[in-house]
This record gives sequence, C-alpha cells and structure tokens, in this order.
Amino acid sequence: MRNTLLFTTGIMTLAMFSAAGCVRSDRYDTNKTTTHSLQEQLVSAQSDYNTATNALAARDRQLAQADANLNALQDQYNLLEDELNTIDSENNQLLTTVTDIKFGPLPIQIQQQLAALAANYPNDMWFNAETGMIRFGSDFTFSSGRAALRKSASDVINRVATILNSPEASNFEIVVIGHTDNIQPKSSAQWYPTNWELSTARATTVAKTLSASGIDPSRFEISGYGEYRPLVTNRSDGTKENRRVEIYLRPMVDTYTWETTTETATVDTMEEPMK
Repeated sequence: MRNTLLFTTGIMTLAMFSAAGCVRSDRYDTNKTTTHSLQEQLVSAQSDYNTATNALAARDRQLAQADANLNALQDQYNLLEDELNTIDSENNQLLTTVTDIKFGPLPIQIQQQLAALAANYPNDMWFNAETGMIRFGSDFTFSSGRAALRKSASDVINRVATILNSPEASNFEIVVIGHTDNIQPKSSAQWYPTNWELSTARATTVAKTLSASGIDPSRFEISGYGEYRPLVTNRSDGTKENRRVEIYLRPMVDTYTWETTTETATVDTMEEPMK
C-alpha cells in the first residue's frame, strides 16, 4: 500500500513538472516571436530613417545648388547692369563730344544739356545742335486730337524749361511751332475745326507750360502749320512722324519799345442813310 502511494505521488509530481515545462516553453516561443517581430520593425524603421535622411541630404544639396545658381545669376545681372551703365555713359559722352564739335547758334553748355536730355528720351525728344531745334513727338506730349499736355510729358517739358531759363539761354527767343499729319480732327472738331487750330493750340500749351516754369512770356513766338510742313509723306492711316511740336531758339537781335501816342480822332458827322 505504501509503495503504491509513493508511486502515485511520483507520477503526479512528474506530471506537474512536465506541465510547468510546457508553460515555460510556450512563453519562450511567444517572447521569441515578439522579439523577432520587434527586430523586423526596428530594421524597417531604421531603413525609413536612412531613406528620410538621404532625401533630406539630397534636398539640402538641391537647395545649396539653387542658391549657388541664384548667386551666379545675380552676379551676371550686376555685371550686365554695370556694362549697360558704362555703355550709357559712353553714349552720353559721345553725344557731348559730337555736340562740342558743332558750332550751332547755341552756347556749348546749352547744347550739351539739351543733347544729354534728349538722349534720355530717344523715342520722344530730339535735339539738333546745328539749328538749335528741339522736337517732341505729339503722341508723347498729347492724346489724339487733344491739346492738353500728357502728364507723362510734363517732366521733360519742365526740364527743358530749366535749361532755357538758365543765364546762358536767356538771350534767345523761343519759337514754338505745332505740326500735325493730314488726318483732320473728328472727336475734337468742335474745338479744333482744322489742323491749323489743333497744331497752334498744342504749340500754345507747350509755351504756357514752359512759361509756368518761370520763362518770361515775352520770349515766346507761337505758330501752327497744321499738316502743311510734313517731315515724311503722310499715310492714309496716320503718320506719327509728322505729329510733332518743335522749339527753335534764335538770338534776340532787336529789343522793341512800344510807345503810346495820343491822337485826336476825327468824327464824321455827315452820315449817310443805311443802304
């Protein structure tokens, strides 16, 4: 009986040890699987990190290259700007030199100033040192069919006034002449029936603008030739070359003093009947 009990107890103890061993084995396998999964996730995360780091490094290189390209373009722009300024200065110097050679009716200093100013407006203002003539394109100074000065032209007219009002130019009369092409006024015909009226009104506007800048009004002579003194043959669709205002400077040769005399008027008392 005792031997049987001991045998049974041994069997049960062995069974308990076997069960405990199975539990530890299952936990080991589970932990091993979990560890393997975590290792795989770690490897994947490390790979993603390396990929992101490489992409960031590539973007940094692209940014650095773009910055270098921008600096190179800025250097090229600065170089071209310097060259353009040099060319502009040389052109102005050349104009001044050419002007110095010409012995027109104006003092050299006035010629230089007007030539330099015209160089700043190559498509809208011209200066002829030989004749002392300043020319403005009417399309620059006036709207079509109008005699009111464009706002954009006020600056250059005022700068011309500064030159003409200088002591060196004070002994010159200012002749302002308006010209048109052969297209007759339409929308403004009630104010300017023909190009004579329009060209004269434009010349008057330029003279008034110059006078408003301080030039003595007694120095001005104003006229309008309409379409009758064209520079080129008029075209059917309009000819901007002929639409212009010209200013001529001529030396004052005579100073007139106007005397007022008092005369006795004779009244005819023998009136005839109205016929």
